[in-house]
Amino acid sequence: MTETEPPEHPGDDDDVPVVDIEMVPEVVAELAATAEQHSTVLRELSGLVSELGGQATTQSEELAALHTGFETLEAALAEQADMTQPSRWAWEFLNQEDAAQLWRETRWFVDYLTRRYPLGTEVSIPPCWYRHTVAVDELSDLYAAWREAYCRSDRPSSAMTSWRDRWLWPCLTRLAAHASWRECKESRRHVEPIARQEPTDSEFESYVAGTVASRPELNEQILPWL
Repeated sequence: MTETEPPEHPGDDDDVPVVDIEMVPEVVAELAATAEQHSTVLRELSGLVSELGGQATTQSEELAALHTGFETLEAALAEQADMTQPSRWAWEFLNQEDAAQLWRETRWFVDYLTRRYPLGTEVSIPPCWYRHTVAVDELSDLYAAWREAYCRSDRPSSAMTSWRDRWLWPCLTRLAAHASWRECKESRRHVEPIARQEPTDSEFESYVAGTVASRPELNEQILPWL
């Protein structure tokens, strides 16, 4: 080696990667395509995660609503199963506060009914309706049916039409026949009905005692269908 030649460094060629300059565009294109594929996969994964998260939230809300519905149904069934306590619609068993409340509600309903439905003379309700016990029971029960049809839900329901067909018109027909207020409507004032039912006579207790005594103490009869 002469003095003018540069010193050689063994291993320098091994440390420097050799890339064909003509292949650079192709390599760059492949890298770009790979990056785009990765981006697409990431977007799909992100969308899937969001969708699953939304579905999980929706299902959780639906389960919570279903649970609430079951609790409401259970409470309603438990209330219906207890037949030892009269409801708030049973006039005979109401205390002063409950009776006053039902009177207010029934009057509101009757006033609404006569205003909303201009009834013919035959089935009209006289102003003294509250003095006729048959009418009080019929009209408060009709009001209860109205509440069931119109106050349970905002969803459309055939119960609203059924209320008129099944309860309103038949009720008005029954009142015209049995409320004993024909004279009230004719004279435009309350006339106390003459015909009154007598209470159960004094022989009731002895009659029932005799029929009960004729029965066996234990029910040991053989039933033909068992």
